[in-house]
Amino acid sequence: MGHEKTDGMMKRHRPQRSASARGEVALTGIFLAFILVVGLVERMFPLDFIVPGARLGLSNVVVLTSIYLFRFRVTLLLVVLKCVILSMLTGGPSSFIYSIFGSMLSFLVMWLLVRLFSGSFSPVGISVAGAACHSTGQVLAACLLLENAGMFLYLPLLLILGTCSGVLVGVVVKQAVPRLRTLQKSGAAGSILGR
Repeated sequence: MGHEKTDGMMKRHRPQRSASARGEVALTGIFLAFILVVGLVERMFPLDFIVPGARLGLSNVVVLTSIYLFRFRVTLLLVVLKCVILSMLTGGPSSFIYSIFGSMLSFLVMWLLVRLFSGSFSPVGISVAGAACHSTGQVLAACLLLENAGMFLYLPLLLILGTCSGVLVGVVVKQAVPRLRTLQKSGAAGSILGR
């Protein structure tokens, strides 16, 4: 009798876990496609008239949203794949180094803030911190590659630009996360992709 009851409970919970897993896989695929498209568009329209190589950083919408929704390794995979694929398509080894320095520092700081201090910081504040770290990481990479500490002179302008884009990214993430959590838990994302 006890075994039958346990089996029944397992069968009832299995579809929910399966739907949730399908939703996570589907959303991860959507996120990867979106982050690549946004990254390509950003590289087509650099903000060189402000600071050489500067971009809006809108791909952080995907990274920060992923931090709220997924496990560490899923978001880490998205960040690494973004850096690798975009560098292969539009840049080279130096482009990859700039990208990975900025992206990894930004990701790690935002992940720590979300996991440890989410009650103290809103998505907007976390996004601004991530944008600042992204700019700092890229400038640090430039200093190391070019062996020129003078590259830090660009940092104040990059931080101003990053703050503006960080606020925009944070507002979008704040609106998107509750809706995507519902989609993720219901498994509806799998239905969207025809699963």
